[in-house]
Amino acid sequence: MSTPPNTRLTQELHKQIQETLHCRRDFVYFVDTYCQLLAVKEDGSGAGEWQRFRLWPAQRETAQLLVSAKQVVILKARQLGFTWLTLAFALWQMLFQPIATVLLFSKRDDEASEMLSMRLRGMYDHLPEFLQVRSFATDGLHEWELSNGSRAMAFPTTGGRSYTATLALVDEADYVPDLQALLNAVKPTIDAGGRLVLLSSSDKGQEESLFKRIYRAARSGADHTFRHVFYPWQAAPWRTQEWYEQEKRRTLAQTGALDSLHQEYPATDTEALAPNSLDKRIPSPWLEQCFVEQAPLEVKDAPAIPGLLVFVAPQPGRRYVMGMDSAEENPTSDDSALTVLDLVTGEEVAALAARLEPSVFAAYGYQLACYYHKASLLVERNNHGHAVLLWLHDHARELIRLSGHDGKTGWMSSTLGKSLLFDQCAAAFKNQEVILHSFSTFTQLASIEGATLKAPEGRHDDRAVGFALAVCARKPLARSLFSEADRAASISSKIPVFVPQTRASKQ
Repeated sequence: MSTPPNTRLTQELHKQIQETLHCRRDFVYFVDTYCQLLAVKEDGSGAGEWQRFRLWPAQRETAQLLVSAKQVVILKARQLGFTWLTLAFALWQMLFQPIATVLLFSKRDDEASEMLSMRLRGMYDHLPEFLQVRSFATDGLHEWELSNGSRAMAFPTTGGRSYTATLALVDEADYVPDLQALLNAVKPTIDAGGRLVLLSSSDKGQEESLFKRIYRAARSGADHTFRHVFYPWQAAPWRTQEWYEQEKRRTLAQTGALDSLHQEYPATDTEALAPNSLDKRIPSPWLEQCFVEQAPLEVKDAPAIPGLLVFVAPQPGRRYVMGMDSAEENPTSDDSALTVLDLVTGEEVAALAARLEPSVFAAYGYQLACYYHKASLLVERNNHGHAVLLWLHDHARELIRLSGHDGKTGWMSSTLGKSLLFDQCAAAFKNQEVILHSFSTFTQLASIEGATLKAPEGRHDDRAVGFALAVCARKPLARSLFSEADRAASISSKIPVFVPQTRASKQ
């Protein structure tokens, strides 16, 4: 017996209502079930056909974050579909959370209007009719208003100053000439409880862009207003290691470096954030192979030093070295910074960076050195370093204060001294003799200019110098430790030797 037409219509209507409610409750379901995108052809020759937007695991994770977070900064490799995902989120808000106002920003006006008129509007056009609105109040290249009161507007990054929105999306934010002015313009959106999404691949032409600073601050926990996300080239399921190796060979053949590869298709966010390596003293690939990010530990018996990061607690039978870079305590100076390395493995076990008066910095260094089995110290011998050395001479005579390249206590901060300092530091990374855990230190080391051996204008190098001093402190002691006699003694005494894997050795 067939179902009467009216009953079938009722059942279909009921199903559509249930589906509409499901889409309203669940953004991920809405995208994965009903949204389509204009796919890029596999050969990269241009846009293909509209097809169902099936979320990859990385996209699904970001979709959930877009719903839960108010401000999101997304650093990514190219062609991963995240612009489409954020536009789907904009469409979801317009359909199911009226009256929504969405602002779409891109560097150029034609790019902004393309996001609205082709992508966002095209995605809407491919929805089933029961999810669409009755009509449009406005339907143009720069403004699209639905009959439910929601609207989307597209601007170049110099526009949109007079609007308060429920969602502002800035595409390729790292390429925006004046991102700060744009953020000031959309601040009313945030103040009113709206959402902000900054989405971009890395522009290596801008080492210290606002986008990168926002991402770093969110990543380090210094700024809790933004949630950060990074997606590497591998986030696209169809990209294989063979594909990547081919891109790598092509980039090296064309440019002699991997900077453009790391810009377009980074494997890690440190690759994406690192400056161009051709003019840097320590190439970022050398740093990458020795970088194993690790969260600081909560160690109960560690010295109560504000800002101290302990990555590995002192181990029985181990020896340690410390590099100390002192700075003047004022609002514009570098921090005073120190790094503690394991003498055997070269692993970074502790770090400290803060604006401290030299005697306070010296006292903290003394406490930490005692904690790490009376670690040997190498202090940069400059104006403020003299004060640190004097304090250590008067209060910490039991500690070994190492000599520098000129045979005097401390490392002389001269042109020659700086050159030797970073020569040894670069060699340690090149030869994988150290293991770096601190993201902030990685960032500073990657920024050191090859010509000046300093950080770029407006940036700091305190953590980089502290680490380099620890490397120079370790080298002569490690050489002595690994003499044949010492090696035999170490084996006979069965001192445990922990050698953690670097990123390169894991691969």
